[in-house]
Amino acid sequence: MSTPVVTSKWAGNFDCGVCRRKRLMADEFSKSAIEKHRKTGQPLRCKQCTAKQEQDKRAEAKARGASDNGAKNDDKNGDLEEKRKCAGKCQQILSKDCYNRNQWSKAEGKSRCRECVERSIQEEAAQQKTSKDEKLQRARKKVEDLKASKKATAMEIVAAESEVAAIEAEKVTGLAPVRLGGRGRGTRSYGRGRGRTGFKRGSGRGTGRR
Repeated sequence: MSTPVVTSKWAGNFDCGVCRRKRLMADEFSKSAIEKHRKTGQPLRCKQCTAKQEQDKRAEAKARGASDNGAKNDDKNGDLEEKRKCAGKCQQILSKDCYNRNQWSKAEGKSRCRECVERSIQEEAAQQKTSKDEKLQRARKKVEDLKASKKATAMEIVAAESEVAAIEAEKVTGLAPVRLGGRGRGTRSYGRGRGRTGFKRGSGRGTGRR
């Protein structure tokens, strides 16, 4: 029987367009970024660079806000003093410079501040990693239990090992495993169809002899 592959030794096929790291696994990027890249060829930006960009933007916005607040232009000051409640976890009423341009352009009640956006990205990445790691651990445990069992068949063990390989491959490619129905439902359907067809052919030949 084959043994599970250690994914830490795998190399992916994705490059980050910001930090220029090469051959990264799909786990290094958000799911939406991978999907856009496949559909449009849009350059990828890894999760680390995304988080760093949010931090830089937040720091830049604070510095710009402090500078603009000291200006004498009333219109500019009035714009910066505009506030709204963050729709993120903090639920604070914050000024415009606490939001990035995309979030501020959303309707009030739907925009999240920079800190909430950054925290959300980090939490999502951690949650996805934990979920995938737990799923992989369960799949590997299933293989171990089947191999230790005297009742398990070779087919059951191979199927369990295939599940482990599919989960490991998803970490590299970003593609979820697809269950093909051709060998299961399709085979059974084909068998029934052939039986019915054979019966009809038999009836036809019998009528011809008479």
